[in-house]
Amino acid sequence: MILKGKLYAESPIYRGNARKTLFTRDGDGTHRLVSLAGQVAGTAQSLMDAFIGQSRKGGNVGLLNRLWRRLYDSSMPKGLVTRVECELQQDSYPRDHFFDLRMGIRLDEDRWAAEANANYKMETVFRNSVFDFLLTVNDSLLKQGENAARLYYVLRELEAGRFWFGAGKSKGLGRIRLEADLAPLASETLPRLCPGANHLRIFLTFDATNPVLVGWNWGKVDPAVPSFAAVEGRVLVEAMRDLPDAIRERLEMGLAGPILSPEDWKHRFAEYLPRVVAIWLRERSVGEIETWVLPAKALAKLSKGKYGLSKKVRARVEPLVDQPFPSKEASEAALVKALEDKANMAGRILKVMTRQRRTSQQLDHEAWLEVAGGLGLDVTLEDHLAEQVQSEEALVKILTPACQKILPRLYQQVDQQINLLRSDAWVDVEIENRAGHLRIKNMLLEGKIGERQWGDPNLVPEGVSPAIWREFLDAHRRVRFRHLLNPRNLNKSITNDKNMIAFLEGYRDRTRQELAQPHHVDFRAGGASNREISRKYGKPYDTVFMRMLSWSPSSREQGAWEVYIPGSTIKGAFRKRASQVLKTLWGESAKTTEVLDSLFGAQRRRGLVFFSDAYLTDPHDPERAWCSMDGVKMNPKTGCPIETAKHDYLFAYGDTLAFQLQVDVQDIEERDLEAVSLLVHLLHDFQGGDIPLGGEKTSGFGWVKANVSRLAWLTASPDGVGEKLFGKQALRQDGVWHRLDLEGEAASNVLRAIYPLVPDRAQVSSTPPRARAGFISHRSFGGYCGTLAVEAEVLTPLNIRESGEPSFRTTLADGPVNGWDFFSMAPPEAAQRGPHKVYALPSRSIKGMLRHIYTIASDSREPSSDISRLNPTDGLFGWVGTGPNQAIMGRLSFGFGLFDKPELAWFKVPYPYGEWQYTGGQWKHAPDRPATKMLIDKTWRVFPHAPLAPIVKRLDGFQPDTFQARYFRAILPGARARFTIRFWNLDEQELQRLMWCVALKPGLAHKMGNNRYLGFGSLRLHVLPDSFLIEWAKRYAGPPEQDWRLPIQVEEWIKPNVILHYRALQRALNVKQL
Repeated sequence: MILKGKLYAESPIYRGNARKTLFTRDGDGTHRLVSLAGQVAGTAQSLMDAFIGQSRKGGNVGLLNRLWRRLYDSSMPKGLVTRVECELQQDSYPRDHFFDLRMGIRLDEDRWAAEANANYKMETVFRNSVFDFLLTVNDSLLKQGENAARLYYVLRELEAGRFWFGAGKSKGLGRIRLEADLAPLASETLPRLCPGANHLRIFLTFDATNPVLVGWNWGKVDPAVPSFAAVEGRVLVEAMRDLPDAIRERLEMGLAGPILSPEDWKHRFAEYLPRVVAIWLRERSVGEIETWVLPAKALAKLSKGKYGLSKKVRARVEPLVDQPFPSKEASEAALVKALEDKANMAGRILKVMTRQRRTSQQLDHEAWLEVAGGLGLDVTLEDHLAEQVQSEEALVKILTPACQKILPRLYQQVDQQINLLRSDAWVDVEIENRAGHLRIKNMLLEGKIGERQWGDPNLVPEGVSPAIWREFLDAHRRVRFRHLLNPRNLNKSITNDKNMIAFLEGYRDRTRQELAQPHHVDFRAGGASNREISRKYGKPYDTVFMRMLSWSPSSREQGAWEVYIPGSTIKGAFRKRASQVLKTLWGESAKTTEVLDSLFGAQRRRGLVFFSDAYLTDPHDPERAWCSMDGVKMNPKTGCPIETAKHDYLFAYGDTLAFQLQVDVQDIEERDLEAVSLLVHLLHDFQGGDIPLGGEKTSGFGWVKANVSRLAWLTASPDGVGEKLFGKQALRQDGVWHRLDLEGEAASNVLRAIYPLVPDRAQVSSTPPRARAGFISHRSFGGYCGTLAVEAEVLTPLNIRESGEPSFRTTLADGPVNGWDFFSMAPPEAAQRGPHKVYALPSRSIKGMLRHIYTIASDSREPSSDISRLNPTDGLFGWVGTGPNQAIMGRLSFGFGLFDKPELAWFKVPYPYGEWQYTGGQWKHAPDRPATKMLIDKTWRVFPHAPLAPIVKRLDGFQPDTFQARYFRAILPGARARFTIRFWNLDEQELQRLMWCVALKPGLAHKMGNNRYLGFGSLRLHVLPDSFLIEWAKRYAGPPEQDWRLPIQVEEWIKPNVILHYRALQRALNVKQL
């Protein structure tokens, strides 16, 4: 029997060597074809995944064999399945036969930051790709015993999507689903399952109500790289996605070569574009067409003779004489209509109509709408074009000025791609390295490298760099020279290197094209007086959300970009939390290692849990949910922004942007209950927002709160381990399984931890853990951990400028004037912002304000020289140095401060305003004196509190009357915003100092935002009663929340003796003037 079907990639798939990047190609790799291996065979048979068979030593068996063993506790009859083929369908290949590149990093346990040289790269077949699946069965063996029924239910597991192929199964890769007609195998017999077989699938959803930013690895510009490097025109044209396909393809052919000068290429593009459009319109509009005509002579002939047409009939038909009809059917319809009650004569007249071919020169309406809509041209040009459609030159003359209006937008994308040529220098290094390997292999093939030279790293072949030669020898140190020279293997290796170079170059081009799209470019100031805010002066955001290529029918054979959160990120976040908790409660013990490895896996050991990627529930309309935020480092001495240290982020926010993922656990045994119980604790943490995903955690990103939306439990034994997990539940029969399906609250409530997590020792460490280098570590919890709930009370009008383009703008005689709204959780493009904005204090602004005060209070004036010599502020708030492994995440996380219905007003601030000075409790106008500065210890500038300066004017609206002023909306006094500060692993002095810096003493207040010099931005922070410390010994022991949350008595933590420069801070932060 031959069973045919289709295998769908529910997630991306990687098949290949763990040390390589490329997906394993069929044959010698020349045609770049891919498949999923049918049978265990070849040189990598001890490690490879395949559907059937086993390795020579029997240590590795096929996935169907394993599934059979898992379900029935017996081996699949040898020879039952004789052959499996699984080839990727031709429609699922992109044009170059290369796929997506999935990359990941490993985070250092102590620093909670990226570990150098510990990243991975895998080429993964697109999600939603389709494979042709063919399975050949031995009919005689199939008829024996329960073999048919057993094979049927094995394939039903594939049909249900409970099957994984390839690497990274626990990290979101390899899940496949079968579609096939299994009726020939169906049987009324239900084979008996292995009692221990079971499968738990938990579906989770979360939205971006708590902001999320899982950063993409691409687009990191290296300032050291020259500003212009070689690029092909084809790559620049491919990025112009608004162009209709036919126009783009012609431009690619005409402008495909290497670019010597971007400006010269733009001029050529400006000349080509209107001509290509004109040629295409003429091709669509001018040409021979077939028509049906009733000649006058033929009608006259029909009117003669014994049975000639009557005068009445002829009169009705005469208006149709010599009139062209597009088809025979159209002619007949017109005749029937004209003849009315004589319609029976239509057939006779139709027989004498003639078919003619003639040249049409009528503008194709649909073609014009397609190109005008894609390019943004004026659709009203249609009449002018229709009049000149017979002349290409006349069309070009009309289209050239029309295209000039849209060129700036297209040039902007070109400029962004040129700028991105300086990004991701690691790709150039990898390509250069791979090209070096290729050169060496070709020399080996040509006999230019001998065995004596092969063993000596100092005998460097001509044309090869010493570093690449040493690296090549090291990579092949286990390969004997004679084996390396095998022509078949060497040629295949050369092909792989060529494919690798082409893949990296092509994928890098794709990422640059994506990053150069307008919605990924920030708004920056430029033009006259630096007043025009536009994307044409911007650059790609420093961090945009993670995305991958997936198969889509409308992706022009290239794959379509899709936002997602990798399963590796989710698994890593869960494992990090589990490791911190267990090491806190059980220490660095064998028990801790065993439970972690049991749940998450280890080298050569599969873990219990498979985490999927998290995909958007609605991936096609996320635009309004992307918000932007700017982060600008301030000069501590001047209080002014350091423009070269500006970063901007495009992040997910809002309940309309929802992600979904699933967690799978197979074959839970009694001995696994402790590990599964830990998983349940972790799921509760995830629901409570305690497992952050992605980057910028210390700036409030990623602390999402998940919901359990659905749960499915399948078991062979209804009275087995499932009863301990879920209690007594009514299960239904589903084929060979007993099944439990729960949704919503019922699914969430049934997940309960069987075992509490309690300390193995008397108490949890009261001091923070430290790494060998001396800094406080993130590897476990210790010291003081908890959350400060803070309310900010605005004392003087407060302005923090919105991110992106201004919401208001106008033009005066001197130039453009912008009106800036207050910062809100909103898209960077003004047109995308809704009427109901969520105004907020940006997390980075809060963090920056408190970091500045803490720096003074801890006297952290000396910069940190390396990770082992961190000053007090860098050790607490986080630090990034130079060189590998010289970064550490902070131990504080600041949330966004959301306002509840604040009152706002417009203000006008003319400039310059430094001649106004606040001295002696009042504002004075001193034209000849510079602006006053309050410096603490000649190092840190602090803006004293003051009422608004007289130069400031409050307005009724955006009513600019002069070019020499700033116009903005500010939140008025009395408004309140709430945010949280999470903290962990603080020692006593750090918490005391932090508490003072947040709450301050009565009569003191903070300042933040713009125009602080003129009295804006005074606010007071109140630590609220629902702030708490965590008692880890009780956190997972089972008592209610209030037992492990210890209320914080703020006054007990305010200790002025730990505050350096205390008197100076008291003077600077005093609010008596208000």
